[in-house]
Amino acid sequence: MTNSYTVKLYGSYLLHAVVLLLACLMILQSNQVRELQIQLQELRHWTSLVCADRKESTADISHCGTFDPQRKTQWNGIRRKRDILKRGSRRQRCTAGRSAFVHLVPLSVHSYDEHDYTVVEWAPGQSLEEGLQVSGETVTVVTRGTYFIYSQVLYKDTTWTMGHVIQKNLNGIETSLMKCIQSMPSNITVAQNTCFTAGVHYLEKGSTLKLSIPRKSAGLVIRPHTTFLGMFRI
Repeated sequence: MTNSYTVKLYGSYLLHAVVLLLACLMILQSNQVRELQIQLQELRHWTSLVCADRKESTADISHCGTFDPQRKTQWNGIRRKRDILKRGSRRQRCTAGRSAFVHLVPLSVHSYDEHDYTVVEWAPGQSLEEGLQVSGETVTVVTRGTYFIYSQVLYKDTTWTMGHVIQKNLNGIETSLMKCIQSMPSNITVAQNTCFTAGVHYLEKGSTLKLSIPRKSAGLVIRPHTTFLGMFRI
């Protein structure tokens, strides 16, 4: 009697195990079927895109996509052209969004005694010169736009006032954009003052900027950390 009960118990466990195994297999098979359905939908979607590009019916996929070697070559050629156009468009957007800037440090000072003013010859300290070109005393605007302009000059002069002007020249017409004026001590041992100015201005393509001091033989300290000129597009 006991042996019969034990056999029935083991048989019940075995039956449950078989049922559980079959359930697991059915779930696994269902997942695989679902994955195949998803892949088939993606394949149909891709095929419809290919056929739509060729203005053909999606009903006959034997003439679309990879089924026709000649058409596959044509499709790949079209795709390459699109990629090239996209890269060119991205490059143009990046170039258009890039901010041109230049920070200039002094090289030398030149006095125009007959016109009673002094100018500074500059060298780029830091720059991104796609939009700005530096040549001696001037900066030429290549990329038009709104620019933030800043300048500083350290004066060592006993003239009662010193200062400088940022001038723009466009088609021969000069315009003063910014001016900076500083009072100076009369004692040469302490006659040192800096003058800093900054502002925002729209600059046309082809316009040139220069910094001039309306004094002949003006006394300046031409060191990179004391006298400088810079601008960047915003």
